[in-house]
Amino acid sequence: MAERLTREQMAEKYPNTYLGITNIKYENDDGVTLESADVVYTDKTEDELFEMQLDGIESIMCWYTNDNGLPLGVAGVL
Repeated sequence: MAERLTREQMAEKYPNTYLGITNIKYENDDGVTLESADVVYTDKTEDELFEMQLDGIESIMCWYTNDNGLPLGVAGVL
């Protein structure tokens, strides 16, 4: 079951972890700054999540958190 968390909550609860997220809400609807999302996967590798993102499975995005709460990156699809 998905758990809705803010970016800060994700970093606090899952530090230094790749997460599979969906239903993303961006600050000011800018399409860049993650505000909150449904955390769907916490137990998959970066490669597994990235493959899911590329294949469009469940609209999953691969998101990495770190211990200071700032995102280090989102794997984008062009």
